[in-house]
Amino acid sequence: MAEKTPSRVGRTMGSLVKNGLSAYRTGVKSSIAMARYSTHSTQAILDGAIFPAFDAVLEIQGDVIQAAADTLSSGDGKGFVETIGQRMTSATRFQQLVETLGKDLFGSASFEGEHEIGRNEIFRLVYIPPKEVAGFRGPAVFHAGGSIPYGDRIFRLLPEYNFYGRFSERGLPVYAMELIGDRFEHDYSRLTLPILIDSIRELSSTAFAHNGNRKLVLEGYCGQGTQSLAYVCADPPDADAKFSVVTTFVSPIDGSRCTSLAEAIQRAPEPLIEANLALWDRTGGYTDADQARIGLDVSLRALFDKTPLGYFHAGWRRKDLAKVTRIEDLDKNQRRDLAGAYWVSPDCARRFPVPADISRFTSALFGKGPGPKGEIPCVYRGETLTYSSLARTRLRFVGIFGGRDPVVPDVSGHYLFPILGDRYEHIVHPEAGHISYILSPRMWAADQPKGFRPNPVDVIVDADRRARES
Repeated sequence: MAEKTPSRVGRTMGSLVKNGLSAYRTGVKSSIAMARYSTHSTQAILDGAIFPAFDAVLEIQGDVIQAAADTLSSGDGKGFVETIGQRMTSATRFQQLVETLGKDLFGSASFEGEHEIGRNEIFRLVYIPPKEVAGFRGPAVFHAGGSIPYGDRIFRLLPEYNFYGRFSERGLPVYAMELIGDRFEHDYSRLTLPILIDSIRELSSTAFAHNGNRKLVLEGYCGQGTQSLAYVCADPPDADAKFSVVTTFVSPIDGSRCTSLAEAIQRAPEPLIEANLALWDRTGGYTDADQARIGLDVSLRALFDKTPLGYFHAGWRRKDLAKVTRIEDLDKNQRRDLAGAYWVSPDCARRFPVPADISRFTSALFGKGPGPKGEIPCVYRGETLTYSSLARTRLRFVGIFGGRDPVVPDVSGHYLFPILGDRYEHIVHPEAGHISYILSPRMWAADQPKGFRPNPVDVIVDADRRARES
């Protein structure tokens, strides 16, 4: 008996059913993913904004009650008025102080003899000469700039608190590759990871020549570290020719191991992420600064600090700021606190938004991590970059991490062990946080009993020596 041939109507109906089921499954999966994301976000907002707000109100009430009790005990009504008056003055003015004095202070570090030796359309290259150290000439450090949340001026936070000075004071010259300006001073929206790779190649060649063709130490901090590694992956021979060591500070080598940020990205529905990135591509090329900032703050449970009540609460705790009206009124710690608060402020985030392509790379690195063969989410000149290319160099690699870093745990750097073997040195300072290497200059001092051990400069100098001897 002949087999029945499906009719055109039957085939059409079958196709419709299959497509309908596929669409149904996709819709259900998307709904579940969105529900999980919403649940995670709601809990993070409760932990990072709502509960801290209640705690702040209770603390303020407690301080008022305690001051009143002290007044009743002593009979000194003036003390109550003075104490609460100072707290109220500081509390109501704190946000203004951050956005004025903090803004003026932020990124104000400069160094004797520094000067610009090169630039392209997005970056400038500044040479910072070393201080004289008798009988010692250290390797030059090339700081590979890039785009990070809140901007790269954090490395010049203040004359007394900065990153570059820790190298120059130990006799190491610094070549700082930096954004020419914020988005309002100099548009950098066209920056992509391939353009950044080309910029590192170009400006490091300028630095290499300026350094008398002596090999440099390539250094990157946080996201700039992974961007630096992308350059090495893209052009191992060029990196080999100009560098002896690659050093990363608190960099998310395997972003998927960075629990707080990775979890938030992994829970977000992929279509939502792609839709945002596509929108940013079409509306100026930058990520939405407020959306990106809030996403970071929610992930790190820090949302409350940027709210009006959060600023009020921070000022309430700082009655020492009540009489401050100008920068000259500030002591060293007050300068640090106001400049640091401005760095993570909404205003600073809007001045230094991350370009969409860099955000796409970062999101993928945190959300998925490297691929099974070490692939990283960047296509350069038609080829997908891979961490395995690092093994094609003769470079030594150093990863430096803080044991108390809530953003990038040191386990993120373990990914490099099987690729590089004994050419990779993994350093963890148990008491360091994410920006301790900028905010804790005393910890770099060789004679500081509780300082960084091993000292980052000593580690870099030793790695450079071994690279030259090999």
